[in-house]
Amino acid sequence: MKYLLLLLTLFSLAFSAEIDEFASDVNYLRDYKEAVKFAKEENKMVMLVLVGDYCPWCKKFEKKTLKSKDVKTFVDENFVAVVVDKYKDKGSYPDEFYAPLIPAVYFINPSTQKSVLDTVAYMKKKEYIENMEDALGLYENEK
Repeated sequence: MKYLLLLLTLFSLAFSAEIDEFASDVNYLRDYKEAVKFAKEENKMVMLVLVGDYCPWCKKFEKKTLKSKDVKTFVDENFVAVVVDKYKDKGSYPDEFYAPLIPAVYFINPSTQKSVLDTVAYMKKKEYIENMEDALGLYENEK
């Protein structure tokens, strides 16, 4: 039993390290509250990305879409991005952003902490950039 618990703990730590590594590669924060604070200071929206290390579509979304140069540049210029694990980080982000399916992205007004636009499922970079543009337009209309 001890060995089983040890293996499960090591397995869990290994997976959470993958999200930390991804966040570091793309300069995303890992703390929702910190992201809201920075977004208010920078006058930008929060882009909350919910993933799971066990999820193949999340991995594809991270690798093919979020790490692409065009998407990364757009995110850096317009958003404060934060990535959380749907299950492991539950409680560290508001419950209303607990998505039934992942990957999920919420574009959040930092002043109201309400989603302006949300997306679910893997998207190619062109479609994702269009969604980010739509979110920015909706955010500007709210101001």
